[in-house]
Amino acid sequence: MAKEGVTFTRFYANMVCAPTRAGLMTGRHYLRTGLYNTRFGGDTLGPNETTIAQVLQQAGYKTGLFGKWHLGRYAQYQPHRRGFDHFFGHYHGHIERYTNPDQVVVNGTPVETRGYVTDLFTDAAIDFIQRNQQQPFFCYLAYNAPHSPFLLDTSHFGQPEGDKLIEKYLAKGLPLREARIYAMIERIDQNLNRLLQTVHDLKLDQETVVIFTSDNGGVSRGFKAGLKGSKASAYEGGTRVPFVVRWTDHFPAGKTTDAMVAQTDLFPTFCKLAGVPVPSNVKLDGKSILSLMEQGGGKSPHQYLYHTWDRYTPNPFHRWSIHGPRFKLVGHDPQGKKKKEGEPQGQLYDLQADPGETKNVAGQYPEKASELRGEFL
Repeated sequence: MAKEGVTFTRFYANMVCAPTRAGLMTGRHYLRTGLYNTRFGGDTLGPNETTIAQVLQQAGYKTGLFGKWHLGRYAQYQPHRRGFDHFFGHYHGHIERYTNPDQVVVNGTPVETRGYVTDLFTDAAIDFIQRNQQQPFFCYLAYNAPHSPFLLDTSHFGQPEGDKLIEKYLAKGLPLREARIYAMIERIDQNLNRLLQTVHDLKLDQETVVIFTSDNGGVSRGFKAGLKGSKASAYEGGTRVPFVVRWTDHFPAGKTTDAMVAQTDLFPTFCKLAGVPVPSNVKLDGKSILSLMEQGGGKSPHQYLYHTWDRYTPNPFHRWSIHGPRFKLVGHDPQGKKKKEGEPQGQLYDLQADPGETKNVAGQYPEKASELRGEFL
């Protein structure tokens, strides 16, 4: 996809899954949407929020979600009541069984499934595209993998594909946990290839915008592309995620941009792509990045991006960050060093010189640290 589209190297999600999904669906910072957690009932999108699926559905698009929802499980919050014509997936943040999963529902009705869950979600998405190829469609394929428990389809009888992939990464010297994660990712790659091949075979390449991204930083303890932190962290490794967009013959191929953008930008971008206005009652935090996609780069529409998350309630002194194109201020983060007595509130990093956030420069630029903290609060 990267060779055929535009890669955004500074695309930001939230630190964890449900907040990112809320931002994607609404174009708004998750704390404005009624959602504040990933469980304990806090992973529920407010009933008065407008989703991008509702906007596109009203504009004549067929809408489908396949995989993880994680924005509410009770009837009024379920995806088929929030703008999706068809939902095949699960409500919660993760599932217990990846093979023959027993938590899959179709438009509110539990169903029995046979097979590996990543394959099942892809099968359903492909079927949706095939059935709706003659009309506009919005297909949201939301894999739950790679997520704990880190499992593939395995068996004591013979050696199915999952075991072969795990063995492949064990042979490279990875610990078992990491081998499972990498194997799950390769399984995603295989399924994305099937999905893209379907789009090609149906001659829909020039009619279909394809986006690949993630809902938070990685969970692997190994490769992090030189970034600090991982999922649930305010550091770059927790919030900076892959983002590639392809639209054959419309967007340039093989381009890369470091423009600073976020998941909340997709709502207004999708509206522009579809030629529909943002509803007048929706107050967005996101900004359209369609021009960046069309040009393969350009200036960020944001002066600052903000990230915050706490398990129970928002806390301006715990696990937060704010950054512009160059400087980033990080509040206390459990994955970082403990705050020393008398140390300024927050660690300041120069992302241009130090994208790995190895050197706190708050002492060198106290005014910048103060400015960013003021903007965050």
